[in-house]
Amino acid sequence: MTTIDARNELIERHLPLVRAVARRFTDRGEPLEDLVQVGSVGLIKAVDRFDPARGVTLGAYAAPTIAGEIRNHLRDRGALVRLPRDAARETAQSPLPLETTVELWPDPAAEQGLARGEDRALLADGLRHLPSRERRIVELRYYGGLSQRGIAAALGISQVHVSRLLRDSLGRLRAELGLPQA
Repeated sequence: MTTIDARNELIERHLPLVRAVARRFTDRGEPLEDLVQVGSVGLIKAVDRFDPARGVTLGAYAAPTIAGEIRNHLRDRGALVRLPRDAARETAQSPLPLETTVELWPDPAAEQGLARGEDRALLADGLRHLPSRERRIVELRYYGGLSQRGIAAALGISQVHVSRLLRDSLGRLRAELGLPQA
């Protein structure tokens, strides 16, 4: 058996694991088959990086990689902001799932008329108070439609750093506009 054959067999043998992990994420608006496809990419990455000398099974090693790949996909596809766990507990009358999301503002293309103009004017004023780098990140994310990874590639910084800057920027923007902090 060649190395490629062995790799393919490992991938095929662990596809049920991908489906099991993907099922945990079906309540987030994505079809199961799409999640399985994204999770399969995670499985392939795990198989390629797996080192049996470490004493763990491939399944135990691959599950977090598969889940991480699905989480990244869901994060990059959504234009929504998650409530932090503490905020969800403080503001909700009944417990909210950790994945509860709220829109920061409506999609500019979806809203029409006077309300759209007023919202844009408020946002433009709020954005002016952000440092130029943070303003650029918010504009790329919500007006340019780029994912955090796309912004990171465009600016030459890590996705984690983009996530932190975006979180801080949105907090400052909410404070500037007098909106409740998420």
